[in-house]
Formats: sequence, structure tokens, C-alpha cells
Amino acid sequence: MSKMDDAKSLADSYLEEIEATIEIRQSYTNIVVAMAGPLMGALKHDKAAQTAVQQALKYKTVDPSTLYKPMIVQIHGVFENYIRSLVKAVIEERFEVVELYSSLEQGFRNNHVAHAARVLAHVKSGNILGVAYNFDNLLTNLGRGLSGQKGYRLNPEVYTKLMGNCTAERLEKLFEAISLPEPLSDALGQNAQIKAHFDDKTKGRVAIRAKEKLDAQINLRNDIVHGDLTRVVDLTALRDTLGFIRALSAGLDQLVRM
Repeated sequence: MSKMDDAKSLADSYLEEIEATIEIRQSYTNIVVAMAGPLMGALKHDKAAQTAVQQALKYKTVDPSTLYKPMIVQIHGVFENYIRSLVKAVIEERFEVVELYSSLEQGFRNNHVAHAARVLAHVKSGNILGVAYNFDNLLTNLGRGLSGQKGYRLNPEVYTKLMGNCTAERLEKLFEAISLPEPLSDALGQNAQIKAHFDDKTKGRVAIRAKEKLDAQINLRNDIVHGDLTRVVDLTALRDTLGFIRALSAGLDQLVRM
């Protein structure tokens, strides 16, 4: 299995866990709450079980949005991790296999040095946004590559360490930097899963809608993280976010392999 396979498989696994959590919450509503009477009757000879059901029913009026909102954030976390893993796979499988750094395409090298420099701008503080980072490793690898030594490494995290949320614009710049096709173009709109998500077969329109929706979803995610209590997330919105990120990941995976 390739590293790109691993990246996609891991993202799918995390999204499946989120979907399972949604189903568990729905089972509480559909079984424990909806069938409380029959359950209590069936458990009439088991006082401990009846007590457990009654305890669970105490929370039936809790707004499920308190669960749905952080799950929106978690879904975006899965997507961001997928993008980091995808970049790492592309760098290691397509670029680090080139024997000498100088043999890499000039535009790629320029982008790589620029991204490395942005990370190294934080070397004085010893961390990046409060998180420890091995600057010596980056300097060693960069020096090895620039001096024409074999066995250099490109430190793929330099492309994503300072990227922040995966907005459409940032995603486009990232893909350009590592010589990948434009991520939110008509080529993405050819993917069957993302077409199905939008129920639209026109690739150009699908690509535009995907780009707009990605930014809208990130705005929702940011509002939740920053405590905007006016943002409401119901089950339909949560499932829509999950479906979109799943389809977008599938589309990007197909695009990168083309």
C-alpha cells in the first residue's frame, strides 16, 4: 500500500468513527427515548436496568447541537490531517526519490526554499505558534540538499506547518507549490462522489460549488471554535458536512493520482 493509500485510508477511518458516533446518538433518541415505556416494562424485574434507563432519560432534552458542533470541528480536523498526510506522501514518493536536490525542477525548489524560510523565521523563538519544532533537522536537510549531497530530505511539513485552515485559496497555493493539478478545478468536478454529493453532473458547476462550499464550511467551523453561539448545527447540517468532506477527500485523492 502506498503512502497516498495510507493517507486516504486513515481519513476514511476517522470519518467512519464520526459517522458511528452520530448513529450512537441517534440510537439513544430512537431507542432509549422513543421506546422508554416498553423498555421499562420489559425490565420490570431488573431494578438496576430500570434505574439505568431512567438515568439516561434525564438527558433527553439536552440539545444535540452541543454534540454536533464539536463534531463539525472534528471533521475539519480530519480533513486538515488528510491534507498534511497527502502532502507528505507526494513529497516522499515523487520528489525525495530524485537523487540530487539540484535535479528537481527549479520552480519546485524555489517554492520549497520559500516555505522552509517561513518556518525558519520562527527559529529564534524555538517553536512554531507555541509548539516545539526541530529546526536543526530542517537546517541540516536543507543544507544537505543545497550543497548537492545525496540522501537529502525535504521536510514536507514546511508546506503545511503555517497554512492554517484549508481554505480554497490556501489549498490552491499548496497544490501549486508541490506541482499538483489545481485542486478545485473542472478535474475535481469529474469525480463521481463529489458529483453525487451535489447531485450535479456538470463538472464545471460542481467544481465551483465545491470551492464555495469549502470556504462556507470553514467559516462555520471557525465561528464554532470562536464561540459564536448564534450558529446552529442540526443533524442534517452535520451529515452534510461529513458527506462533503468525504466526497472532497475522494475527489482530491483521485485528482492527485491522475
